[in-house]
Amino acid sequence: MNFKRIKKIAKRKVRFIIDPLKEYLSNKRVRIRAKYSQYVSLPIKEKTVLYEAYHGRSISGNCYAIFLKLVQDKDFKDYHHVWVINDISDPMVEELKRNYQNVSFTSVDSNHYLKYLATSKYLINDTSFPFYFVKRDEQIYINTWHGTPLKTLGLDIKNRGMSTHKNIQRNLLHSDYLISPNQFTYEKLLKSHDIYEIYAGKVADIGYPRTDLTLETNGEEVRKTLNIPLDKKVILYAPTWRGTVGKENDTSQVLLDEVMDIQKSMGDDYIVLLKSHYFTFEYFKKNKLDHLCVPNWYDTNKLLAAVDILITDYSSIFFDFLPLKKPVLFYMIDHQEYEAERGFYLDINNLPGPVCESLNELIDKLQNIHILKKEFSEQYDKYLEEFCYNDDGQASKRLVEMIFKKQNQEQLISTETDKQKLLFYCGGFYNNGITMSAINLFDHIDYSKYEVTVIDNANEHKDKWKNIRKLNPKVHVLYRPGVFNKTLKETYEHQLVLRRGIYTDSMSKTAPVKAYQRELKRIIGNAKFDIGIDFGGYNKFWSMLFAFGQFKTRSIYLHNDMMEEYNKKINGKYKHRKNLKVIFSLYKYYDKVVSVAKSANEENYKNLRQFIPDADRKMVYVDNVIGSKQILKNKDVKNTVQTNGKEYLILREQNEENPNILNIFGLTVPKKENYNFINIGRLSPEKGQEKLINSFARLHKEFPNSKLYIVGDGPLKKQLTLQAETLGLENDIIFAGQLENPFALLDECDCFVLSSDYEGQGLVLMEAMIVGKPIIATDVTGVRSVLEGGLGLLVENTEEALTEAMKKYITEGIEYRTFDYESYNNHALQLFYKNVCQS
Repeated sequence: MNFKRIKKIAKRKVRFIIDPLKEYLSNKRVRIRAKYSQYVSLPIKEKTVLYEAYHGRSISGNCYAIFLKLVQDKDFKDYHHVWVINDISDPMVEELKRNYQNVSFTSVDSNHYLKYLATSKYLINDTSFPFYFVKRDEQIYINTWHGTPLKTLGLDIKNRGMSTHKNIQRNLLHSDYLISPNQFTYEKLLKSHDIYEIYAGKVADIGYPRTDLTLETNGEEVRKTLNIPLDKKVILYAPTWRGTVGKENDTSQVLLDEVMDIQKSMGDDYIVLLKSHYFTFEYFKKNKLDHLCVPNWYDTNKLLAAVDILITDYSSIFFDFLPLKKPVLFYMIDHQEYEAERGFYLDINNLPGPVCESLNELIDKLQNIHILKKEFSEQYDKYLEEFCYNDDGQASKRLVEMIFKKQNQEQLISTETDKQKLLFYCGGFYNNGITMSAINLFDHIDYSKYEVTVIDNANEHKDKWKNIRKLNPKVHVLYRPGVFNKTLKETYEHQLVLRRGIYTDSMSKTAPVKAYQRELKRIIGNAKFDIGIDFGGYNKFWSMLFAFGQFKTRSIYLHNDMMEEYNKKINGKYKHRKNLKVIFSLYKYYDKVVSVAKSANEENYKNLRQFIPDADRKMVYVDNVIGSKQILKNKDVKNTVQTNGKEYLILREQNEENPNILNIFGLTVPKKENYNFINIGRLSPEKGQEKLINSFARLHKEFPNSKLYIVGDGPLKKQLTLQAETLGLENDIIFAGQLENPFALLDECDCFVLSSDYEGQGLVLMEAMIVGKPIIATDVTGVRSVLEGGLGLLVENTEEALTEAMKKYITEGIEYRTFDYESYNNHALQLFYKNVCQS
């Protein structure tokens, strides 16, 4: 071994030791995740309850109401209560210390917080715990959420992807109990976060504990505490904060002006108070006007007991106020814009109070407050009936009895389906054959028997959202927020796996399997899936999670001749070797290793059976399903435009940045007098387009009216374009790029040519057969089993053979039989049900 090689190995070993330690010492978030991961092995504290309201910003709301009920119950006198509060100077801290002995306090991300989060038996939250949180099986997580939604949530928010709410989705999946004020709320919350049918927890439709505070609090006591005159009527203005960080003063000044105008118009009989965002409160405080603001630390629901009239806009506060049967006014100067940008669940025109679009209109309604009760009595009663039927002041009592004392649990609601549940990882939703195969499969699965969920990273790339929107609407999508939780020891163990795989028994003993299982649970929470399917098959991280996941059956897909993929080079570098070295060692942990064609399975069996105990049983094939209906529809979508005396087929339209500008891309419509050949595929070495271009160059010399259209994108784009130019064929070989709908162009061409050196199945072959095109294809793995029986012309994998085949098409034509795609799809689905879905 030469010196350079020795030096390289030594350097790699030193980095292996130093890099994780360096990251641990320099990155606070890494240390937080590592400490938390250590603490999850500590014993559970059976009589400890952790409360976190609004990410530790206050001691209030549902969490506070539950706390009060528990500390007053003699059955729980020896329980320890831990409040998460980031500002230890919050007056509520001193109040709780003064009144209760068994209470302690911590702040988000602190060492004590991590330990309590990992070991407290009961976890109560009204929003969400941090990304690194993983509920242990012994813990009980109660999520109360924080209001009946007027505004849309999650997927229902206009112009926004689900991944912005990924941690809420994840927290809901972790919760054992979801406390709901009404049926409307839990249905909207679970459905908008795409988990209604897979939510494994139970819904307690028992009302909000915080509303008990409103109903049981003495209004005069509130006024005394907050120095509000007893002889005045109280108007509370509680708007949603919609300012911009950095421009808080602008928004706060507007609110101040509004409060002063309302106060002036209503006279001395009223006092107008503002319940504001933290930024606004600080502004008022700085300007010595904080007496107009309700302190942020004071519980809003207790405050409502002292309020005579409520003014709000889009806040859920009005639902909590309704049981008092006092007037509500909605000040919504921008509701049309809000509707367009965000959206509402409820009809703004039928709210239980007037909607005012200007300050003058609001003041006019306030000055005639005596007629509002009669005018809006019908809407008020409807809202009380639909949203407040639980508001009797006993919600906290019901919660404690149901969850802590295990009484009346038959009243709990389950939304979980009893269908077989399938969990897929689909490879990142890039524009490739794997993505199309998944989309096609999901369009054909029997949803009366199967509940389908896809899991993916929350990273964004240009193709992802476009492809996710193509998924069947019955498919759930879960997103992975944050990063891998690992202790320092598990980090080293994981790095070893990434370097060496898990090929031996000794490697399997040192692999951090518990960390992989913990990470999958961090994403899916309590959700239970029968079948885990790594449909992507190229990502070692996801292959590890699925290999060790708690499924009845695990399957991993092989979309190609994987040994050829292992040896594939692009620009002198091995494309997949680093990943596949690890993934090959994981095949033994899967129950089924699934190739996507019979011939691909034969080749994979020959090359990979050494890694798979019981390979004869485990290695199977499942043909890809084809989206025949969409293909037949898309082939007829042919928009054309004429300019400069030529007719162009429009293949791409883009107007995302400015709706007033349309950018189009098109190609000249293939002429009938030409011989138009077409190739569709990624511009990558295994697709053999370099060989095809050389073959076409030979053909073109003899048939100058021949054209070749190449559809696709990839790492060889520049190389192939230069090759065509060097051959003087830049006007005869047309590179169309990646097309959303290649089938319109395919339909206009005469013959499809596949020049691949190997394929998984050659999905594009079947797409061409559905369009009804004659096919020329190299006789290689993944192609042979698709075209055998006369569905196309198979030729040797050489330039000469491809040239002769294209000549044959021109001079003689190619015989081919009709493709029965409906029978094919039925057979493919039966293979999927048999080889993947049977436990």
